[in-house]
Amino acid sequence: MPRDFVDIEWLAEHRGDPRVHAVDARSVPHGGVVAMPSGREQYAAGHIPGAVHLDYADDLSDPATPYAARVAPPDRFARVMGEHGIGDDTIVIAYDAGTIPFAARLVWMLRYYGHDDAYVLAGGFPAWTAAGYPVKTDAPAYAPATFTPRAHPELRATRDEVLAIAEGRGAAQLLETQRDQTYAQRDRDITGAVRLSGNLLLEDARGGRVADPATLERLVREAGLDPHARTVVSCGSGVSASGAWLALREAGFDDIAVYDGSWMEWEHDALPTVPKP
Repeated sequence: MPRDFVDIEWLAEHRGDPRVHAVDARSVPHGGVVAMPSGREQYAAGHIPGAVHLDYADDLSDPATPYAARVAPPDRFARVMGEHGIGDDTIVIAYDAGTIPFAARLVWMLRYYGHDDAYVLAGGFPAWTAAGYPVKTDAPAYAPATFTPRAHPELRATRDEVLAIAEGRGAAQLLETQRDQTYAQRDRDITGAVRLSGNLLLEDARGGRVADPATLERLVREAGLDPHARTVVSCGSGVSASGAWLALREAGFDDIAVYDGSWMEWEHDALPTVPKP
């Protein structure tokens, strides 16, 4: 298997493999103001055959933090996965609409809980349909499976770790990666954060694929980032940060964590901010 992405040809060839499950991760931004059909509405209108639908905020968030979309606790996460036929031996191929990286969010969640066989479908649903592959509207039924969560805390930055960075007590570098459209709706940043747009790291014109290596190298250099330092990525609700997590892995970063609560938690808790540059 590749590291983080599979192409549509691979999925088309392996759709008959009972271990391979496609997951339609199309959603809407948690707390966003952009009018768009819900993820379930998009799924019902047409999806990759055999795919189940999972919404990062509705299905897989922590109900204890309704003001943010932090990943669900292990028991809830394992239950939802098992109910959708995703078990310890399942190869998960997540896809979205090729713009907002909801599939990356799902893949990060699965990797956080120790499920390494999770990948993003390069180009998303638009690439699948553009290639002429079939689309279904019926939801499949899978037998329940056993999903065993094994958390990797190094992949998830807590509020306290980010607060240490903001207060100058932490050595990690903090990166703000919210997508431009939603980033424009706020006027402040977390103290100590460096801005690097998620739109540059994952390119909409290429179906949400990671920018080419030369572009990534330039973006990292211009932002003054050290690929070998611990790096915390933040955004609005953890979605763009998960896309940035994938992109920075491609750029050679070796210690990256997603600030799961991101700006929604930070703003809610009235933690240190500065005006946007």
